[in-house]
Amino acid sequence: MPDALASLTAAFEYPFGRHGDAAEQTRPVVVSSWPTVPVEIIRAAGFRPVVLRGRALRTPLADLVLEPRIFPNRLHQLVQAALAGELAEAVCLVLPRTSDPDYKAFLYLRELTRRQLITLRAPILLFDLLQSSGPDIQPYNAARTRELFETLVALAQRRVSAGNLRRAIAQADLAREALGRLVALRRGVPRVSGSEVLPLIGAFWQLAPERYAILANQAADTLACRAPLDGPRVALIGAPVDGPALHAAIESHGAVVVTEPGPWGSEAAAANAIPIDDPFTAIAERYWRSAMGPRLPRAAMRHRLGHLVGNVDAVVVSLPPDDAVFGWEYPALRAWMEEHRLPHLCLSGDPCEPLSTEDNGKLSAFIAATCQRAGTHHV
Repeated sequence: MPDALASLTAAFEYPFGRHGDAAEQTRPVVVSSWPTVPVEIIRAAGFRPVVLRGRALRTPLADLVLEPRIFPNRLHQLVQAALAGELAEAVCLVLPRTSDPDYKAFLYLRELTRRQLITLRAPILLFDLLQSSGPDIQPYNAARTRELFETLVALAQRRVSAGNLRRAIAQADLAREALGRLVALRRGVPRVSGSEVLPLIGAFWQLAPERYAILANQAADTLACRAPLDGPRVALIGAPVDGPALHAAIESHGAVVVTEPGPWGSEAAAANAIPIDDPFTAIAERYWRSAMGPRLPRAAMRHRLGHLVGNVDAVVVSLPPDDAVFGWEYPALRAWMEEHRLPHLCLSGDPCEPLSTEDNGKLSAFIAATCQRAGTHHV
């Protein structure tokens, strides 16, 4: 039987694989493009969530219909899978309106379906979770969450109540507690590398919460016994990453990536549901607070980066070719890092692809300089 580390990594790498018990494997699948679509809603309706992410795989069919340098890798992978017929058995696709590329991909997929270039069993849905603030935002987001739940329940053709959603929230909270133990292993003196732990964290979005909690706790027990890792502590910020390739590139030069904002990384455990009577308001509030994307208000972004001061030795900023927002924030971010004496390096390649020779050389020199400034021991 594979150990917890291998099982979690397999669920992350192969989300359509046979994970969990027989009942879990036979659940119909709902596919989404980003973890802003509440997995609690999907599970409460009786489905299994699968979140597609970026990969170092060619997407020839998607490249024919998607303009270059506009859509992130994960959306190329999603459209490629749809055009190749790999999603034909999915109950539906759900894209969140938390970035312009996701919304554009939603429109493209609808048009490709209208032209009968894609065959799906059920609709392509848009989850319109707003990230701005104001008195009308919470009720609007709660209404959209309820609407998504009711749509999925109708697709399931089964009796489902708000009680199912409350139970799904409680189960996800237990899984997030176990996830938090994995995240904690990189605080202070890290005991696990970012490239190894990110798949363990990311499996949360693919596995049934009860199984994830068991495996994550087992993995945390194993990793906690390891010796501390040496090397400068690096934060990976900018456009959120959804895979460990860039972590591995950074760590190949002797650093340790200890944090990365976004739902695939260190913030995945940071948003427990608010204990209120209305589960739709609770789940909408959870995802409103934890969403990490281009529509996140600047003040909220700055607040979420405050923990870097004093806890990391350097920062790598990922600004891939498709980024149309985070780069605009870079001048203010650079001033903030300079104010707090955080050395940083910007990388502009696709984080799912190997670094270019030029970027790899810059990264090597940057980590070497960071080692000289900070030393390599944090014990």
